[in-house]
Amino acid sequence: MSFLASRSLPAARAALPRYPLSGSVRGASLVAWTGKSPETTPGFDKEKKVLTSLPLVNAATCSREELHDYFDNTWTLTEVLFRSLRSEEAFFRPPAHNLRHPKIFYYSHPAALYVNKLRVAGLLPGHINEYYERIFETGVDEMRWDDMSKNHMKWPSIEECAEYRYKVYKAVSDVIMNHPDFNTLGQLEKSKFWAVILGFEHERIHLETSSVLIRELPADLVQTPEYFPGLHPSALRPIQTKSNPIAGVHYPKNDFIEVPTGDVTLGKDRAWPTFGWDNEYGQKTATVPAFAANKFKVTNGEFWHFVNSGGYLTQRYWTNGGWEWRSFRNTKRPHFWVPTGPAGLHQYRLRCIFGAIDMPWDWPVVVNYHEAKAFAAWKNEQEGSAPDAPDSLRILTELEHVRIRDKRLLDTTIGTQRDPVMHHSGKTMPAAGFNLNLAYGSETPVDLFPAASSGFHDVMGNTWEWCEDHFSALPGFKVHPYYDDFSLPCFDALHNIIMGGSWASTGDEASVFARFHFRPHFHQFSSFRLVRPNKTNPAIVTSCTDNQGPFVGTSNPFRSTNAKQKTENAHLQQKHLQEALHQHYDSETVPDFLKVTANYPQRLTSFIEAFVKKFGSGHSRALDVGCGVGGVSFQLSKSFREVIGVDLSLPVIEAAKQLQEKGRITYKCITEGELYENREATVPAGLDRSRVQFRQSDAYCLPAEMMDFDLVVVSNLLSDIPLPSSALGRMVGPRALVRAGGLLVIASPYSWDSHVTPRDLWLGGFSNPDGSTTTSIDGLKGLFKDAFELVGHTEMPVATREQGRKFKVEVTHVSVWRAKAN
Repeated sequence: MSFLASRSLPAARAALPRYPLSGSVRGASLVAWTGKSPETTPGFDKEKKVLTSLPLVNAATCSREELHDYFDNTWTLTEVLFRSLRSEEAFFRPPAHNLRHPKIFYYSHPAALYVNKLRVAGLLPGHINEYYERIFETGVDEMRWDDMSKNHMKWPSIEECAEYRYKVYKAVSDVIMNHPDFNTLGQLEKSKFWAVILGFEHERIHLETSSVLIRELPADLVQTPEYFPGLHPSALRPIQTKSNPIAGVHYPKNDFIEVPTGDVTLGKDRAWPTFGWDNEYGQKTATVPAFAANKFKVTNGEFWHFVNSGGYLTQRYWTNGGWEWRSFRNTKRPHFWVPTGPAGLHQYRLRCIFGAIDMPWDWPVVVNYHEAKAFAAWKNEQEGSAPDAPDSLRILTELEHVRIRDKRLLDTTIGTQRDPVMHHSGKTMPAAGFNLNLAYGSETPVDLFPAASSGFHDVMGNTWEWCEDHFSALPGFKVHPYYDDFSLPCFDALHNIIMGGSWASTGDEASVFARFHFRPHFHQFSSFRLVRPNKTNPAIVTSCTDNQGPFVGTSNPFRSTNAKQKTENAHLQQKHLQEALHQHYDSETVPDFLKVTANYPQRLTSFIEAFVKKFGSGHSRALDVGCGVGGVSFQLSKSFREVIGVDLSLPVIEAAKQLQEKGRITYKCITEGELYENREATVPAGLDRSRVQFRQSDAYCLPAEMMDFDLVVVSNLLSDIPLPSSALGRMVGPRALVRAGGLLVIASPYSWDSHVTPRDLWLGGFSNPDGSTTTSIDGLKGLFKDAFELVGHTEMPVATREQGRKFKVEVTHVSVWRAKAN
């Protein structure tokens, strides 16, 4: 039976229309409102008949009713957006790039997170639907643009997800209106209600990212939903030219404005009365050398000339990673440009969120970081500048972004007035001079609003701005215990900062303190502006420069002003790869007195096999988390019919894949000093390599379809990652990685380092306030007490060859755990 037809809804809800669950009749929707209808939701503009965003809630002053208003506004905005999907296909069809889940996931994911975080905070006593709260728990941060290993999951129906959302809405509503811990909201960071507002702001992030995914869908699968803010009126202007737009006619000339040397301080005060993500807090002050930057963000018109000149087909403009992405995708134009004529004419329309319009040449171009970098290289060539010259054009930095802001946004004497989103809804935001908070349902001309006091336009809003900075913590950073893996897994020098917010950014996303991040191939509502460094002092100063952690991995991946450190960082990754290949595949050069440390993969899997036979846990499927170059994965193929090895590091996964395909790989092995010899790593004879597959994946967010393995091995990973407990979280619960009766093997030296794993996230190795101590095995027992029993353990020596006569020896503790029956 239909959710809408079968539920006994309250009188206020019973009269809602019963929409069909399939079909694509324009104007119809697949689900009813699971919270308030838009006309009764705070933020509804009766004159325009649209729902727009409320101001960011002030935790220090809001009442229960005001907090609930913000919740209703957040919740219903999501449902208005998803009413743009015309059919079941639109909900369940993965994006064309296959790098994200289908929309049904993002329809349900915010609801699941409310439940999970409110449970962590102690505001909800239990699950609403434990299975949903596992499968909809974690989104996807794809490793690379060619990571196609998604979307093999069978998702619940739209009807079932709508019913789940309805139940979650009621539960969250009850917490807001009745839970006594509301009275602690004035101390937001320490309050249990931090989890409530976290839920709001998390849903608002997905309001924007889901808008991007809907913009990527074929136009015939979407419709303009009633109540969603309309396109800016400039979208309806008669087109002046289909191609060859002229600066000063079809889009404004983009002059450079000089900015003097000045100091910048990043970071949000912990006493500020609004919610903030962990990466916003802390403080960093730096002196930014003088520079010049574009007055406007780069427009569609300006970018057209790069496209027309063959910029997408000219490799010299692209970074190595950018060219690989462009070639793999066969990309020839910005993601949302729709060709309308013969290719040689370069005539395009612009795909907006729900459909295409004539190209607005004066709107900011929406591109990824790779495309922005290629444009900068092309522009340098146009100006006759060498691409590697210190003062060549580049994208601006986070610190430079703050330097070009309006002085009012930097004024610490005016309190909350410095953050416009705290005082302006989407309805009033244009009067304040910003395209933020869903003031419109699209980008706007880059010169629409007055310039900031600095002379620059659209520093905040319209589109995000890509920055050169890698996403990193500010000094004083600390994770929040209710969401310890929001930022930490992305401190890897593989994510770039984006700043300023877009038209679709609401709540905290639209705040002056917001610092967000994406991989460089990711498409968001992001544009860029160019910077011309000062010839006298062209050094780039980024927020990640000389960052001391935490970071992902065992070596600091961030920029350094220390030339020696830069060189060491460049070689360290290759050194780790060489050492791993030797440890997994090459025991011949291990001295006799260290032979006990050799053949680690064989020794580990032999130890495991004894327990597999003892408990009859099965030989069907095994998962090797943190597989490195694959030695353990291949050894497991002796007895398991399917083995999947996953690792975050691209170089080691590529090496493992080569070993899987060819059975061998050559590598350099240091003998002494700068001398080395060429060696060959070979998969041992007799192993069936076809049983093994390797995937680059983050241990924190393994795909939802991964579950029910007979064996999961986590080898030498835990003390090398920021969030060990999060990586182990998928071992239990619905869609657990380890099936009931299956085995989990954890091998680790427990060599905790606060630069890698913040001390308060260590599993053990510390003293408690009462004088007692907690070892790492104690921590594991506490973590697994309800789900696993410890059935065996041993100590296993392992040697890593650093040079011909230098070996590092560790003793790895190997523990075997058996999953209890559900």
